[in-house]
Amino acid sequence: MNAGKPCFHCGEPLPGGRPIFAQLGNVQQPMCCFGCKAVAEFIHASGFDAYYDHRQAPATELGLRVEDTDWQHYDNEDLLLRYVGEHDGNATATVEIGGMYCAACAWLFDNGMSSIPAVSKASVNNSTRRAVIHWNRNELSFAALLGAIARLGFKPRPLVAGVGDSAGDQEQRSALKRLIVAAAAGMQVMMFAVALYAGAHYGIEGEIETFLRVISLLVCIPIITYSARPFFASAWRGLRARSPGMDLPVSVAIAAAFIASTFAVLRGQGDIYFDSVAMFVFFLGATRYLEMRARHRSEDRTTALASLLPEAVTRIRDGEPEVIGIDRLRAGDRVMIRPGDVIPADAKVLSGQLAIDEALLTGEPMPVTRASGMQVFAGSINRSGTASIEIIRVGAGTSLAEVGRLLEEARADKPAIAQLADRIAGKFVIGVLTLTAITGIVWLSLDPSRAFEVVLATLVVTCPCALSLATPAAIAAATSRLARNGFLLVRSRVLQVFAANPVFVFDKTGTLTEGQPAISNVRALGQVDASRCTEIAAMLEVSSEHVLARAFAGKQSSTAEVSDIEIDTGQGVRGRVADNSYRLGKAAYVGNGADSVAEPNDAATYVYLGDGEALLAQFEISDQLRADASWSLEQLARLGATLSIISGDREAAVAAAAASTGVTQWTAGATPDDKLAHVREMQSHGTQVVMVGDGINDAPVLAAADTSVAIDAGTALARASADAIVPGKRLSSLVDGMQVAAATRTIISQNIAWAIGYNVLAVPLAASGMLAPWMAAIGMSASSLLVVLNALRVQRLPMAEAPASSVTAVAQRRQGAEA
Repeated sequence: MNAGKPCFHCGEPLPGGRPIFAQLGNVQQPMCCFGCKAVAEFIHASGFDAYYDHRQAPATELGLRVEDTDWQHYDNEDLLLRYVGEHDGNATATVEIGGMYCAACAWLFDNGMSSIPAVSKASVNNSTRRAVIHWNRNELSFAALLGAIARLGFKPRPLVAGVGDSAGDQEQRSALKRLIVAAAAGMQVMMFAVALYAGAHYGIEGEIETFLRVISLLVCIPIITYSARPFFASAWRGLRARSPGMDLPVSVAIAAAFIASTFAVLRGQGDIYFDSVAMFVFFLGATRYLEMRARHRSEDRTTALASLLPEAVTRIRDGEPEVIGIDRLRAGDRVMIRPGDVIPADAKVLSGQLAIDEALLTGEPMPVTRASGMQVFAGSINRSGTASIEIIRVGAGTSLAEVGRLLEEARADKPAIAQLADRIAGKFVIGVLTLTAITGIVWLSLDPSRAFEVVLATLVVTCPCALSLATPAAIAAATSRLARNGFLLVRSRVLQVFAANPVFVFDKTGTLTEGQPAISNVRALGQVDASRCTEIAAMLEVSSEHVLARAFAGKQSSTAEVSDIEIDTGQGVRGRVADNSYRLGKAAYVGNGADSVAEPNDAATYVYLGDGEALLAQFEISDQLRADASWSLEQLARLGATLSIISGDREAAVAAAAASTGVTQWTAGATPDDKLAHVREMQSHGTQVVMVGDGINDAPVLAAADTSVAIDAGTALARASADAIVPGKRLSSLVDGMQVAAATRTIISQNIAWAIGYNVLAVPLAASGMLAPWMAAIGMSASSLLVVLNALRVQRLPMAEAPASSVTAVAQRRQGAEA
């Protein structure tokens, strides 16, 4: 019977001899060899049968080659620059996952991506339906990755990270059309239902009754085939993935009511439930639509990140200006920026001076000055000045795109309470189906005429929509709310730790201080004059990312003489300059008696230069405390946090910073190992620790803390190992984060309590027959909507800002000290 048929998997002709079959479900499919048989059975066992439903042509191997040319154009260089960012050899892209409706869909996506060796991480949020995927593009092309997602049964759509597009509008339009059809057809069905109910009470002619029943069936067909299609698709996907989702009981109820009513119409006897079907679909659709609108509101921050990017820019080529589309920009291009222009990509200023508004990225309200040699970032607005800039990064590689990806990953990340809710929801669906079966059996013995109606009400009222939405909706709202104030979540566990009254451990240099150090004095201690010592130090520091290295920026004439640079974390830097070996850093690190040199008992930081034989120079470096440091730490303490400072700086400098900020627990002269031991010691006593640093150094302690925040890390977003990033300079964002975290925890607890309490109350009512099916539909929809609206309250929380009076007082003290 398989004569002339090709191999089901690869499409090759079947060989002669003994036939080979693969058992795929209840169907045996012909295979050309045992290799194809093994592959096909693996795909089926993994729940990925959509591979065969969605492919355009048979595959000759299990590899993820894309035959469908719809994806091939995404490997075009221009589109790769737009959609794919590359950091440290790994590619990253944000992809909208069309056709994702519930936790079961997310499970299928996660398992499908984890089966691809080239994919290192894939974070998907089934609420926003967006995934951030990290993979090795040398092993897997972007087109092949999109094809792999399509073969899972989804519809991938690449997005520019942080850029709003028409996908959300299209989703809303589609949902609105389905809702309108359900409403229009549902009103007609309800009118016929009223007539039938009245006829049953007052009497009705048989022909008229038959007509009303038949017309109700016909009007209900568009509701079932169009408006209810997303529920059926989601339920089927969950069953196929062996992970039933929240749409399964609802889909069973809708399908059962429609099929039973259709048979009743065809037989000419029996109850019909077309009115209940219409109300199920309408109320469910209305809730999903309102939830979608709320979800899109929570994404406004991500959309706003690039909403101001210009369509065209003025590029300077061969001294002549030309207007080009932003997609044609490449690294190395020179662009002219005028007042009011938006910076189109990450760049550095070549000439001129700009007053840049970076509020969209950092939350800083005041423009900052950017002059020659300084970096500017995509999405910033030039308020005044004219300059020529050189493009450094474009498209998905910019800091703007990185911020967008951080926000997407934060929404996809699930804290422990969300994972618990997902596990409860999955088991709850099985429990609902079991309870419904028991309810049906009991009512068949008590009153068979009401059994079907009670079963429908039980199926609908117990749908765990509210439970599944309880945590994701609150996290999405909190992520958006914090981002508006320049606090970017990378992992949502930040909210959980912040809400637990943790210990905040602060680094000093670049964290509590401005991170803009300056050399206030150079003291020559050897035969080399101060200016040459400064130049040597600057050449050594050119490769360092430490905050103090910024004090030496631009003081070297050339780096041609520098070689063998090595950075000893927490100590200093060593290398060769003009074939001579030098060390720059702490006194103990440099040696040669540096630790015996007199240091004033002030807040300055002192570093030393030595050549291994003699001590050459002492550098006095000053860095001011941030204007809002004292107020912010005072507020954190008021909110219940414990404060500590641990720094590698000298004791006098750390003591001065602690006194100015009111911190009583502080440690000076700490190495990175000391900091790590300090954090682990606190954790050993059950303390939750938040490490606050600059996101560049001290990576081990940032990773070891329960959660970590990188302050002023706008130029190191891709390298930061923190769980949250504050691109701006405001420590008040930490206060904002703690307030939002507390509110989010309260709202999540309220949502889960309501979702569980609602089901505990509603299930007995439905199972006892006290709720009609239409009443169950209203109750379930209202419950889900209440959870979403409660989550949105987070976005209305006022932002924490240091009072202008406290910032002004700090500025006045500085001016007085300088005078």
